[in-house]
Parts: sequence; C-alpha cells; structure tokens
Amino acid sequence: LAAGHEVIGIARRPGDVTIKDPRLKLLKGDVYDQASLEAAMTGKEVVISMVGPRVDPTDTAETPPTFDLFTTGTAHIIAAMKKKGNRRLLVASSLGVEDEFPTVKPAPGDFRLGWLWKSRYLYQNMEDMEGVVRASGLDYVIFRPPFLVEEPARKDYKLSVNTNSPKGTMMTYADFGAFVLEQVSGNQYLGSSVGMYTDRPLKFGENADLDKLAKEAKEKFDRANTKQP
Repeated sequence: LAAGHEVIGIARRPGDVTIKDPRLKLLKGDVYDQASLEAAMTGKEVVISMVGPRVDPTDTAETPPTFDLFTTGTAHIIAAMKKKGNRRLLVASSLGVEDEFPTVKPAPGDFRLGWLWKSRYLYQNMEDMEGVVRASGLDYVIFRPPFLVEEPARKDYKLSVNTNSPKGTMMTYADFGAFVLEQVSGNQYLGSSVGMYTDRPLKFGENADLDKLAKEAKEKFDRANTKQP
C-alpha cells in the first residue's frame, strides 16, 4: 500500500484485518473454496500466497498425516488463477522443508527437535506444495524464510537460490515483506525457490523470547477458534 499498489486481501475473517486504506479491498474467502478465490481475481493481479495454519505452540499433539492445507489450498489458488488468467504466483514456504526430521520422537526438552517432530507432516505437505507450484506452468517464486520476528527492517538477509540455506537464523517480517514485494515486478528469481537467512543466530532466551512468542501465538489460536469460521 505504501508503494502505491491496489491490494485485494482475501481472509476467512476479513473483519479481523485492522488495516484501513482506500486502495485495500478486503474480501471473505478460503483456500478450500476455489470459487471464493476466483471471485477475487480479475486476471490481472499478481497473486501472493501467505497461507498458514493457526498453531497452538503449547499443544504437544502432532500434525496428522492427513494435513493438506498447503497442497489443496495452493492447488485451488492455481486453478483459480488459470481460470481467470492470472500468471504470477508468489508463495511462502519455509526453510523447514529442508530440515532433517527426527525418525523417532525426541526426548522432552529440545524445543527445535520437538517442533520438527510434531510438525513433520506439516512440512512434508509444504514441500509437496512446492512441487505443485513447480508443475503449475505459472510464473512463480517460492520463498523459504527462516524464523521471522517483529522488528524494524535490518536489510541483513542473504539468499540461497535453488539450494539449501544455513539454519537456525532469524530475520524480520519487514525485510521478508520488502523482498516479496520486489518480486511483484522483478524477474530475477522467477521459477526459483529462494531460501532466506541472516548472520543472526536464533537464540531463545537471548534474542528471542520463546515464552512471549508462544503466549501470543496461543492467544491468536484461541481467538481464531472461538469465532465463527
């Protein structure tokens, strides 16, 4: 919006979006409902997908093997784009698809390994989604950001194009958003998976407050699940 773009935002609950701007049009939609996506497109837009599940970080339950949000939702996005004539898809994945996942349930105490274990089917579905995007025939960029934090832009990120990235780092949402926005018109990374990382190691308890982040995520999860779909 600050760059002067006209933006159509699709959300399951548009009323939860607090941003107000004359160039922002908010519509109710769901990636499981292809018709709602088609209704938002005219055929001219760049489509940016930041789809993700609400996760309760305090819940030790594992993502079920039937989890299909990324593959099914993205397939619907692609089908809607092809029906309406949209050509460019910018889609968020994660560095998590590159991780080596534990083959047996890890002992309690290691947050990272515990998270990877309980989320292994989530990341598998995300990796499968990348395959769906590559096979789509659209002009696309797949983003693989690291752990994202709410801080001012630092412009300190590095890129790994079509290869794996260093793990265990953090970058700002502001920097991630700015890079995504550049790809609305840029062609350098079309047809690529772009890993993103920084030289700032993620250290919970030092430069990231795990308890605070978990509390905020839990509050968002609870709000989302106490409202009508």
